[in-house]
Amino acid sequence: MDRVELLCTDLDGTLLDSRGQLSPGSLAALADARQAGLAVVCVTGRPVRDALGFTRRHGLTGPLVCSNGAVTVDAQSGALLLCRGFGAAECTEVVRALQTAVPGLVLGLESIGGLVLEEGFERLVPDCWPHRPVRTVRTAIRPDDPVVKILAIHADLTTGALEQQVADLVGDRLEVTRSTGRFVELSARGVDKGRALHWLGRHLSVATARTAAVGDMPNDLPMLRAAGLAAAVANADPRVRQAARIMLPSNDHDGVADLIHQLLD
Repeated sequence: MDRVELLCTDLDGTLLDSRGQLSPGSLAALADARQAGLAVVCVTGRPVRDALGFTRRHGLTGPLVCSNGAVTVDAQSGALLLCRGFGAAECTEVVRALQTAVPGLVLGLESIGGLVLEEGFERLVPDCWPHRPVRTVRTAIRPDDPVVKILAIHADLTTGALEQQVADLVGDRLEVTRSTGRFVELSARGVDKGRALHWLGRHLSVATARTAAVGDMPNDLPMLRAAGLAAAVANADPRVRQAARIMLPSNDHDGVADLIHQLLD
């Protein structure tokens, strides 16, 4: 196996434990990686502002990939490196189609400028990120602040059922996935964590064969399939475990730290 020079890791459920914390063991492993010249990049579904708080708090440097690959920024300065979102007209069309096809759907829009959620979203996800509440997200679509991700949730549908219904509606025009068991996420066509990994490889001059990726949820699958080496934590979704070449301890047992130590040996 080629020596890995770039490790892309998901945050929630992967690098972070079940409380959303970075353990001392994982923090030490990240320091070991940095000292050894192994680039570790966080590739997350989180919005920019939330993810930046994490990387700044823990002193992580280099690129930071957010919103399932739609936005890449510098992990400390927040300088924008890449943004791939929806055009305003496209976003309006998608929102209208979703609301027409799935009565009772509650939506949210994520942009670099922040997160807006329709009334009712917070009741279904009480611990959701800081946001601006709106009656309908249609009023929040702005050409000068492109939407990078659409969130969808339904009180009477399981996440799996909603994901299938949305995927059937949009076909291959959009990317449909989920990073939690609570809501479905839509990105512009061609936006996913796998393409983000390829972009990072070019940006950092690392061949694909020298990349590794680790995750736990379906939104991590494109990244695992794109990497030279794919790993999954023990708590991962069955589809993610099936796609992995290496199985690791769970996120509550420093699975990513274990992978870093394997790569450095």
